[in-house]
Amino acid sequence: MSFQSVLTTGVDYQEYRWGRARQVFRGPKPDLRRPYVACIGGSETYGRFAREPWPQQLDAQLGHTCANWGTPGAGASFYLKDPVVLEACSNARACVISIMGAHVVSNRLYSVYNRRNLRLRTISPMMQALYPEVEFDQYRFVHNMLAALYRISPQRFAVVELEMRQAWLARMTELLADIETRKILFWFSDTSPDEAGRMQPLAARDLLPSFVDREMIDALRPHADIYVEYVASSDAANGPRIPGRRPPQVARRSPSHIMHVEGAELLSNPVSRLLGLSMM
Repeated sequence: MSFQSVLTTGVDYQEYRWGRARQVFRGPKPDLRRPYVACIGGSETYGRFAREPWPQQLDAQLGHTCANWGTPGAGASFYLKDPVVLEACSNARACVISIMGAHVVSNRLYSVYNRRNLRLRTISPMMQALYPEVEFDQYRFVHNMLAALYRISPQRFAVVELEMRQAWLARMTELLADIETRKILFWFSDTSPDEAGRMQPLAARDLLPSFVDREMIDALRPHADIYVEYVASSDAANGPRIPGRRPPQVARRSPSHIMHVEGAELLSNPVSRLLGLSMM
């Protein structure tokens, strides 16, 4: 994190490198010699434009170390590909898995990069046969490609949607199975899993986690010990991102400060009961 960025936003992410791929994570770096709760997920867990993202808020509320291994743009495969992080999640007293988008998971139609899941890596012959008129080389980001495919043919996009659903459920199920500790599945969003249009690319960019709906959540829930659903109110969703600062316009796409506070509050009771902790 550059000095200029800290000066502009007032947020110091205290980043450090760790894991098999020496990936950058948000600090402070946890002391894994003491009992801890692992927190994984995408940008909302990392807490871009947040001084105290929900894992840090949860740490304060529980009085128990919460390691934030959220990564911007991460999908389930990001964690499956890093055995060091995966083992640390299994060694935790519990692991909170914030639900990640389905479009950032490789499937039989396209693949994404292991460390940058938002970026398109390859297109399969199946996808080329499904959309023969498309020049796929023009796309670098998955969401831009999906939006274009939907505009060309919503009917053919139904095949893409089904493939994303199936791949997401397979990888998320694998992730939950590989994390050998108590697991809390966490929906953290300003929209409900029941929101119409969650699977449509033109709307999904603003319906995080993208391309995940109630049907997919219900199929995954049996693989977790607890499911916690936080849907922000309109007031919370529109609250300031960095209190006392005017962050960049792009910060409006990130959860507000009050969302992080309320999300952690909602998590704190079930997590403390699961671990047998007394609340501070």
